[in-house]
Amino acid sequence: MKARLDKTDRRIIALLQKDGRMPSSEIAKQSGVSEATVRYRLKKLIEEQFIQIVAAGNPIKLGFGIAANISLYVEGPQVDGILQALEKIERLSYIAQMTSDPTIELETFVESIDDLHHLLSQIEGIPGIKRMKTNFIRRIVRERYDWGTPGSMAVFKKNFT
Repeated sequence: MKARLDKTDRRIIALLQKDGRMPSSEIAKQSGVSEATVRYRLKKLIEEQFIQIVAAGNPIKLGFGIAANISLYVEGPQVDGILQALEKIERLSYIAQMTSDPTIELETFVESIDDLHHLLSQIEGIPGIKRMKTNFIRRIVRERYDWGTPGSMAVFKKNFT
């Protein structure tokens, strides 16, 4: 697959972002290409990790009563080691290296305050973390997965200029 996505690839991704269970036949119909083309393109998009198709659950409805953001302030030379240690912690749903302090941002969903305490204790045990700040997410107002692809922003810009 090419390094850049073309119009057909972006259309397939956009349709799947709206409905991850959409059949190839419907994607083909809405994209104006053959079903075989859709299947081939979809296979390549997945193999080359442009997309993955998963069920996005609602953590609160699934029983995770606590949602939290965790900010880590770390020693610069130890960032890579800290990130590797964090990747091993399954309970973290989001791990991002930032361009400034806090150096690392995390997100988690846990069932109880005891589970959060255990998780925070795991994180505190990682060498190189100078300081940690935890914020509870009071409520999730919007969480979207249909944010598009580069090149699809032209439509967005037209609507707001």
